[in-house]
This record gives sequence, C-alpha cells and structure tokens, in this order.
Amino acid sequence: MKVLLVSGFLGAGKTTFIKELLKHTKRYTAVLENEFGDISLDSREISGSTDNKDMQVLEFMEGCVCCSKKDSFLYSILTVSTGIAPEYLIVEPSGVAKLSNILAGLEKVKYEKIIPVSPIVIVSAKTFFTNLQEYNDLVKDHILNAGHVIFSKTEGMSVDELEEVKSKIKEINPDVKITESYQDGKSDEWWTEVMSDEAPAKVVGADNGDDGQPDFEQMTLDLIEFDRVGAVAGFCESLLSGQYGNIARAKGVVKVGTEAMRFDIADETYVITGGEEPFQSVFIGKSIDREKLSGKYGRYTLPKNISKKAVGKETAGGNIKMRPR
Repeated sequence: MKVLLVSGFLGAGKTTFIKELLKHTKRYTAVLENEFGDISLDSREISGSTDNKDMQVLEFMEGCVCCSKKDSFLYSILTVSTGIAPEYLIVEPSGVAKLSNILAGLEKVKYEKIIPVSPIVIVSAKTFFTNLQEYNDLVKDHILNAGHVIFSKTEGMSVDELEEVKSKIKEINPDVKITESYQDGKSDEWWTEVMSDEAPAKVVGADNGDDGQPDFEQMTLDLIEFDRVGAVAGFCESLLSGQYGNIARAKGVVKVGTEAMRFDIADETYVITGGEEPFQSVFIGKSIDREKLSGKYGRYTLPKNISKKAVGKETAGGNIKMRPR
C-alpha cells in the first residue's frame, strides 16, 4: 500500500484537489480524512465525487493527524493496510498539521507493504504571502517537506504575481516541483505521475512534540439557525471581519428556515451552497470568542461540551469510520 499525503494550510483546497485526483485514477484507492467535528462534510463530498467503485473513504475521528506521537493515527494506517489493503491510501491531514511530524510518524510503520510516496502540498497562491507572514513556521514546514507543490486559487493573478510566489517557494525548498494549475486539462499521464512511487525526501524539521501552531483552537456548534440566506452571508462576513476572534477556517451546515445550507470560509472569502443534514459547524482559529459566538443571535444551540483544546493538542484517541459509497 502506497501512502500519499495531500497536505496544505487551512482552506488551501486539499479536498477539491483530491476529488479531481480520484476522477483520474481507476486504482483501488482509499482516502483517510482527518475530521474534527462529529460529522464529516469533506468525507461526504469526496465519497460522492467519483464513479470509481474501487474507492473507499474513511474518517479519522476525534484525533489530530499532527505529530509522530499520535499512535492512533499510525495504528489506523496499519489497520487500513491489513484490513482493506488498497493499492493507494490518500491521507488528507488537518490544515494545522506539521507535515514533517506526519512523515516522521510514517517512518515508524514503513515496511514492504506500507510505502510513503512523495507528498503533495496544495498552496493557495492568492494568500500565500499572507499565510507565510502570519503562520510562518507552519507554512515553511509544509514547503520544506513537499515533494510537489500544486497551486490552487490563482484566479485573477498575473504572471508576475505567480512568479513571485514560485520564487519564494523555491527559496524555501530549491528541490520542490511546482505546478501552477491542475485545472487546465492535465493529461491522465500527469495525474499518474502525481501518484508516483517516488520516495519522499528526507524529513526536515520534525520535532516529535510540537503539533503545529499551539494556539490554534477549535469550536463546534451543533445547530445554528437563520431565517434567510442573507443572514448567513452576514454571519460569514462577521466571522471574516474578526468579530469572533481570528477565524482561519470555518465550515458547516446550518438551518435556514426549513432548509439546510452549507457555508465554507477560507482564504478571507466565503461560499454558501445547498447542504444536507445533520447540522453542525466547526470553527478553527486563534482567540475565538466562544461566549459571543455561541450567544450572539440566541438561536445557536451549543453542544454539551465545547472543546477548548488547541487543535494540535486534541486527544490521540481517534478512530476510523467507513463512509459507505
């Protein structure tokens, strides 16, 4: 079983890339999603994105795929290898995970039946310099340990702007391969190369202790209700403006009248689309104003316990759940 990590900062577009990758492979593939809430929006999205009947989606729940000390994650890799035995296991770790620590952890379970391949890092080109400035150590760790950097969210960027991003990435990691876009009709051969058998480079910066940005927090709300779509848009804008703290990533399914709608916040923008129950929303960021977020409109229903742990400090007691096709 070859293990392909698709990493990147919060909201970079990892799930979107994986969905496209799955359209171009007929290999027996499993996808392991790191989930923080009780529901799995990304897992459901991936599961419905391909006609490949030899693809299975699994969820690593409650834990954090952040460092080599998370033995439950490593046990999950072993379980997939022995129980499902796919040709490829694609792992999408948390956006606040240190890639170096995940790769170091994989070394513990590497043997002739579990083979890590060159990791992919998805980079939102539009917000690369902003993220690099605010989350320097984490973003650099991704780039330093990437075998292949693939850009997302390049719309509206000039050639010079893209070259500036590429130049900075090459300054951090001169050996990394860079692809500016994967949404421009890439050939099947290109997608096959993306899932190459190339061994990952030497791990740089693993510390076996620091889980990434220690002051990242997570908050989960079971039910948020609005009376109209415009109120959802206003809610997203208030999150982006910093009214509830520094929210780096948020997503969820909320109730609007009698309907379910999904919101996604990443890279200083938001998208509202149709959704489906169950209702739940997850917020990741720094200095989250939990009391204000949970009580602003009086229609929020808090879960019985809201985790105040840093995302990188979540318990290691995760477990695998199968997402049926």
